[in-house]
Amino acid sequence: MKFTFLENVLWIAGFAGNLCLAAILLGKSRAKNFPIFTSFVIYQIIETTALFSIHRAGTRHAYFLAYWVSAVGGYFFQIALIYEIARDVLRPTGSWIQKARNSFLIWSGIGLLAATLFTLLLTLPGKSITDLWLIRSSILTSLLTCEVFLAMSVSANRLGLQWRTHVMALGQGLTIWAVAALLGDLGHFITGWHPDARGFIDAQSFAYVGTVVFWAISFAQPERKREPLSVEMEARLHALHDRIQIDHRILTSSHRPAPK
Repeated sequence: MKFTFLENVLWIAGFAGNLCLAAILLGKSRAKNFPIFTSFVIYQIIETTALFSIHRAGTRHAYFLAYWVSAVGGYFFQIALIYEIARDVLRPTGSWIQKARNSFLIWSGIGLLAATLFTLLLTLPGKSITDLWLIRSSILTSLLTCEVFLAMSVSANRLGLQWRTHVMALGQGLTIWAVAALLGDLGHFITGWHPDARGFIDAQSFAYVGTVVFWAISFAQPERKREPLSVEMEARLHALHDRIQIDHRILTSSHRPAPK
């Protein structure tokens, strides 16, 4: 498979962008606050290098396998990134807000079920079972990333939780990239998912390069300190903490042996 001039440019731009982003995360000590994000960027650098080498020296089949194996790893990183965002937003005092976590898990579960049912209903004439499942998995991963991040955002906004500058930038970039990937996959599916129709893939690559540039600029800037929680939110958190302590004491006392 021969890549066009535009595809080579996008490939180089993505690789260079990830190198710059990794340097910013490590050089400005952002990695300690965003270890998963930093690992993801390094993974992208390794993935690009490996795929480029296989494309140049390997066979078409070897590249196909390497591409999909790396795509699976990239998907798990995307889900882990959402967890890293949720860990910061839904834990403003250093511990999970139970109501926010429960809401996040419930809506994530609903999104997982809806996305799975939707992709299972997709069918494409003339495609083998293997090709069809690969198409479905590509659409499913993009759809799940969008839905899980939406669930986390809804949970945070309902409780009035604040987003810090870098976390917001990470979430915004991840959402833009996931939406672009989803639209590209759906467009590719509607037009028959022909191997030669690579414009959708180029559009996704362009969106990712733009996302990396956005992340690099955002993480290069100093982070604004999180504003203090409102009086109402502090009261709700204290009440929740007191309720947990009371429930814990009741549970503990119920397990104590009765005095003789």
